[in-house]
Amino acid sequence: MFGDRVSRAKKAVKKRPYDVEAYYELAEAYREKGQLGEAVAEYKRALTVNFTHTESRRSLAAVYTKLGMLDEAIMEYKKIVGINPHAKDAHYHLGLLYSQNGQLDEAIYALKKAIQINPYHAQAHYDLAEVYQKRGMNNEAAVEYEKARTLGMETPSVTVIAPAEKGTPPPPPAVAAPAPPVSPVTAKEPIGTQPVSVTKESREETGKLSSELETKTRQIEELKALIEKQGKELDRLRSLLVTKEHENTQLKLTIKRKDVEIAELRSRSSKPD
Repeated sequence: MFGDRVSRAKKAVKKRPYDVEAYYELAEAYREKGQLGEAVAEYKRALTVNFTHTESRRSLAAVYTKLGMLDEAIMEYKKIVGINPHAKDAHYHLGLLYSQNGQLDEAIYALKKAIQINPYHAQAHYDLAEVYQKRGMNNEAAVEYEKARTLGMETPSVTVIAPAEKGTPPPPPAVAAPAPPVSPVTAKEPIGTQPVSVTKESREETGKLSSELETKTRQIEELKALIEKQGKELDRLRSLLVTKEHENTQLKLTIKRKDVEIAELRSRSSKPD
């Protein structure tokens, strides 16, 4: 059965050497048969004919993943995203591959993009929570687990660390052992001056720390916005690169076809009438 499919696909390629679907069908036949090396070669030939053939590129990425070639799989999914920035499945698989590759920041970005395109992607919420946990970001993980749970998935419980409220004074000091009786002279000194001074200093210190925290939080938000902006610019440049590569591939194919036509014309002209 598999052999018949491969044979038929080979004949189709021979008849239609510029048909991307013919190469894609041959690659799929090899993949079904378990000949992954041959499948990779045919997917690449299909993409030489049509650089934007998403089915071939997606299947090639899947085969690379099965072979453990994560960097190559990531590259193919990135090209898909460059061609179509709204391909949620490509963003999702990118997130999974980045996570497997230990690139957690990139995984978070890709999974968030997938969720941005489809907020009801329960598995993406769950996998994003898993990545957050790897990063030790339990609060963010709890939020994503809750979203996945709302969408019908079973999720583990996560310990959430409650943030400290602004201006909250430090906890009262431990109660010391009773002091020995004071002399009448000591008892006449003003009472309560030193504790009041300590409390005031503590509140001033807390206020200072709160102000510094607000400044750091604002800086972090500004940095996140800058990263998001740069990410969009990177997506634009990737899309431009993919377009240029496609144009270059089409130009090479045109030159190749012209060479074939010229060779045929020369062959005909050399034949005697």
